[in-house]
Amino acid sequence: MRKFFTLALLGLLAASPSRVAAQLGVGARIGTLGIGGEAALELSDRFVFRGGAGLSKLTASTTFDGVPVVLELPEAWYNLGVDFYLNSALRLGAGVAYKPDDPSIRGDFTGAVDIGGVTLTPAEIGTLTGTIDSDDQAAYVLLGFGKHTDSGIGLFIDVGTVILGSPTVDLQATGGTYPQDELDLLLREEARAFENDMKTYLRFWPIMSLGLRIGIGY
Repeated sequence: MRKFFTLALLGLLAASPSRVAAQLGVGARIGTLGIGGEAALELSDRFVFRGGAGLSKLTASTTFDGVPVVLELPEAWYNLGVDFYLNSALRLGAGVAYKPDDPSIRGDFTGAVDIGGVTLTPAEIGTLTGTIDSDDQAAYVLLGFGKHTDSGIGLFIDVGTVILGSPTVDLQATGGTYPQDELDLLLREEARAFENDMKTYLRFWPIMSLGLRIGIGY
């Protein structure tokens, strides 16, 4: 998919008239891809090449398979793609998103919890940590409003999803009183239960961004 996208992008660049090389746009955004900025290059009236980067340091309390955990989300997102404009403002977008790290899990237990079918106390578990491993690079699709390369200042909105595929979970526990070999077996069983419980959760990362853009180069 990424090879096809790269070839298509090169074709668009080759077909674009030289006059559009000066039609640029920059913007700032906030949303599920973090707080950051974007730059855009107009390839033609219909196509705009766009890239961005955002920083995000978010945590969320959630439950997997009845086990309460704190979920730490990726610290950064980068995106590179092409927008196709249906009219002067409404557009469809597609490209590749990249995250340098995976979501992590931390368990801070105040009571007994079921791990792999066995009820354990916080002292027996110790410190529970884990990672949710998914593709670092993944395709995204979106629907947006607002053209980055239009002259002047304006707002833009993106709504879509990053397709991360099926995540795998790795759980570890240290400092507990339960025999480590037996605990590792229970954690592997619990990790499989986490994966089943996620279903579509974290397989599709939502894109919801609101930003301010400035068109330059006119």
